[in-house]
Amino acid sequence: MTPGNTTAEHTYKSLNVFFDVDNTLIMWNGKLRNHTREVFEALIHDGHTIYIWSGVGIRRWDMRRHELDELVEDYFIKPLEDHHAKLEPLGVNVMPDFVIDDHKSVVDAFVGYHIPDEAGPDDEELLKVLAAIRELALT
Repeated sequence: MTPGNTTAEHTYKSLNVFFDVDNTLIMWNGKLRNHTREVFEALIHDGHTIYIWSGVGIRRWDMRRHELDELVEDYFIKPLEDHHAKLEPLGVNVMPDFVIDDHKSVVDAFVGYHIPDEAGPDDEELLKVLAAIRELALT
């Protein structure tokens, strides 16, 4: 389904999807969480826009290192408190429609998915994220 498509039952809307980096996409050992590229490509195919944000700064290098930079629209510093009020001062010029973060406070401040900060070899959390985004996009 393409963004803005309307069927007899649903309208599918494009979302601004914000991913955290540490313990969300990149685990403590430097490895990428399972299914990251697959989920990023599916989100773009579905018409969504991917942003990366982190409380420790701009993380473009990490995405380049994992060959994901071409799938990311932009990078921001993530507010660590008073989330909505700090968007503008931190230069976040896009409103997050869906956030994925290992810190529950960030997910609680927006709409999103609280992802576990540990991932085993059979981790499929990002596939659950994709399903949740697709469900939200059907309005």
